[in-house]
Amino acid sequence: MGKEEKGHETREAFTGARRRFVAEAGPATLRAEQRVKETGTLNPLVDPAGYGVIRRSLPRFVQKKNKLWQLAVGVPVPIETRVDTTGSMGDNVDIAIRVLPTAFELCVKMLAECDPQVATGFFGDVQDAIVLCRPQFEMDADKLVEQLTLMVPIRDGGDTDEDPHYGLFGAAYLTAAYIDRIGLKGYDFTISDAPAHDRLDERQLRRIFGMEVFEKVNENGHALNLRDLPSNQEIVQDLLKRAHAFFLQVGDSGATTAYWTRLFGRQRVIVLPRTELAPQVQATIIGLTEGTLALADVKNFLRENNVGGEEAKMIVRSVANIPIGAQAALPNFQKRPKKGDLYREKTDAWPIPPEEAVQVKPEGEKPDKSTWL
Repeated sequence: MGKEEKGHETREAFTGARRRFVAEAGPATLRAEQRVKETGTLNPLVDPAGYGVIRRSLPRFVQKKNKLWQLAVGVPVPIETRVDTTGSMGDNVDIAIRVLPTAFELCVKMLAECDPQVATGFFGDVQDAIVLCRPQFEMDADKLVEQLTLMVPIRDGGDTDEDPHYGLFGAAYLTAAYIDRIGLKGYDFTISDAPAHDRLDERQLRRIFGMEVFEKVNENGHALNLRDLPSNQEIVQDLLKRAHAFFLQVGDSGATTAYWTRLFGRQRVIVLPRTELAPQVQATIIGLTEGTLALADVKNFLRENNVGGEEAKMIVRSVANIPIGAQAALPNFQKRPKKGDLYREKTDAWPIPPEEAVQVKPEGEKPDKSTWL
C-alpha cells in the first residue's frame, strides 16, 4: 500500500516516486537545469510566479452522500522550507530528495493527528538566473519528489550575503493557509550558512513573483507601501504572526549567527550540523513546539534517528531555548478539527459542532421536509 490508513504517505511510496522521477545518473535536477539554460524559465510548479502566485495549504475533504464535507486526514499543517544552494551548498536539492522519506515520516510522527503539507524550495542570489524556487504545498509522494526534481540549484557563487529574504517575503505575504483561519500556526524554516542582503527591491519582486505581485499581496489581505517596502526584520515579524519560524544555521560563522539572531531572536536560530540532518532537527523543533516531544527525550529521539552523539549534543543545546509548547499554548489548540469531522461547506473555518453533528441525517437519508435548515 502507498498510504497508511490515515492518509499519510509511507516510505515505500517515496521509494517508488524516486524510481519514477529521478534519473539514475547525474544530479536529480539535470533536466530542470537544462531547461533554464535553454529557456530561462522554471517549470510553473516551482516558479514563484506560477499557479496564481499565492501558495495555499487547504484541508482534504471527502464529500458524503448527504452533501456534507468530511475531513479526510486532519488539520493541514503547512511546513515551508527554503534552502541555500549557492557555493558550498550547491548539492542541497539532491540531499533533500535523498532525505525526503525521513523528513516526511518524522513530521507525521510529530503531527500524528494532523495533515503535514510540505513545500521545500531553494534560493540563490538576485545576480543569478534563478533567485527562488517556490513549490506548492503537497502531501503526495509523487508530487513532492517531482517538484524537487524541477528545482534549479545555483551550485556556484561565493558564501557571502545572499537573498533568502525574497522567499521569506513569499512566506509572509503570499501564503494562504487554513490553519491561520483557526488561530494556529504552520512552520517555516530557512537553511543557510550566510547572512542576507538587507533590503527588498521592487524590480526583483516583480521579476521573481510576476508583474502583479503587489496585487496578489493585497488579494491575500496584506497592504504594503511600495515606497517603503518592509525590511528583513519587518518581514520576519510579519511571518511570525502566521508561522513558527526558525533559521537553521549550517556552519559556525559568527557573522551569520549575529545577523539572523538580530532578525529572529536567539531562541529561533538553531544549529544544523549538516544539511542531511534537517529532517531530524525540523522534527525536533515541531515536536517541542506541538508538545509531542519532551526536551528530556530529544537526545534519545535524535540517536534513534541516526544522529551521532556529538551532533545530537549540539542540537539538544541549540533547541533547549526555543519557545517550547508555543503551538500547544494557543487558545484553539485543543479545539483543532479532527479526522472525520463534518463541514457544511469546504470554505468553512470550523466543522459542525458535535451537538449539531449528531442531528445530521445519515448518508442517503433525505431530511424531513418539515425541518428548518
